[in-house]
Amino acid sequence: MDTLKGFAITLVTVLIFITSVELIAPNNSMKKYLKFILGLILITVILNPIVKVISKGEENLFLSISDYEDVLSKYDNKAKNSDSNIVENDNTDIREKTFKENFNKNCESLLKTEYPNKSFKCEVDCEANFADMSLDIKKLKIGVSDKKIKKINKINKIAIKENKDDEKESRKNDEYKEIVRFICGQLNLSKEKIEVYELEE
Repeated sequence: MDTLKGFAITLVTVLIFITSVELIAPNNSMKKYLKFILGLILITVILNPIVKVISKGEENLFLSISDYEDVLSKYDNKAKNSDSNIVENDNTDIREKTFKENFNKNCESLLKTEYPNKSFKCEVDCEANFADMSLDIKKLKIGVSDKKIKKINKINKIAIKENKDDEKESRKNDEYKEIVRFICGQLNLSKEKIEVYELEE
C-alpha cells in the first residue's frame, strides 16, 4: 500500500513538473525535443515501480523457492530416515526368515543323507544376529517319519524312554537317540535343545 501511495505522489509530482516546463518553454523548433525528453522522464517514472516489483518479485520468487527446497529437503530426510528404519526392519525380518528356512532345509538334508530310509521335517527356533554373525538356537524340533511326508496333519512328541518294555518302542527310542546324537555332533548343540517327534500323515 505504501508503494502505491509513493508511486502516485511521484507520478503527480512529475506530471506537474512536465506541465510547468511545457508552459514555460518557448514556442520554437526546440519544443518538440523538449517534449520528447519530458516524455522519456514520464515513461521512466511510470516504469520504475514496475521494474522494482518485477525485481523484488524475482527475489521473492527465489526466496520462496529456496524456502520450499529447505522444507522439502527436511521432509525428505525425515522420510528417508523413517523409510530406512522400516526397510532395515523389513530386511532383517526377511533375512531371518530366509535364514531359518535354509537352516531347516540343510538340517533335513543332513538327516536324509545319514538316514535315507526316513523323512524329516525340521523347525528351528533361533535368534540370528547378522551384525556380528552370531546364532543362538533355542530349540530344534525334528519330525521323523518312515515314509515320505505328503501332508503333516499332526505332530506327536515322542518321549525317549529309558525302560525297554516294548521292543518296537525301544527300537524307535534308540533310533531317535541316535538322531539326537547325530544332530548334536553336527550342529554342536546340547541334547536339551533338540526335540524329536514322530510325524503322522
